[in-house]
Amino acid sequence: MNASLEMLFPDHVHNDDHIVTALNHQDIVVALSAALKTQDVAVLHMLYPRTDARTHRSLDALVDVLHGHGLHEVAKLVAQEAHYLLFKDPVKARRAFHEIRNDSLAIGVHLYYHGLVGEAAERALDKDALRKN
Repeated sequence: MNASLEMLFPDHVHNDDHIVTALNHQDIVVALSAALKTQDVAVLHMLYPRTDARTHRSLDALVDVLHGHGLHEVAKLVAQEAHYLLFKDPVKARRAFHEIRNDSLAIGVHLYYHGLVGEAAERALDKDALRKN
């Protein structure tokens, strides 16, 4: 894949007068999900709060739920506190996203899909996952 700054970050100024531009985390993840749009790759950004006993109980419970739903690879990565999960299958991404969001109060998750974030990403993922299911 050939990528350019202009393609990845179209909202930023890229010319000879500007030798540097500032990016934030969301810019980078949105660009990644947009670049992988043709492959229907979903990115889940996992948010693990500072560790305390409640977080560990919530994490363990979430891992058990994921295993119970047959999402063994996801469960293993969550147990390792992976920060980004990339899914090549919209159906499995949708399932994992909903399990994580609904089954853990202490662990958060943000969805990025087709260069979208939040509710727009969720609608796009739902559409593709339901079509493929």
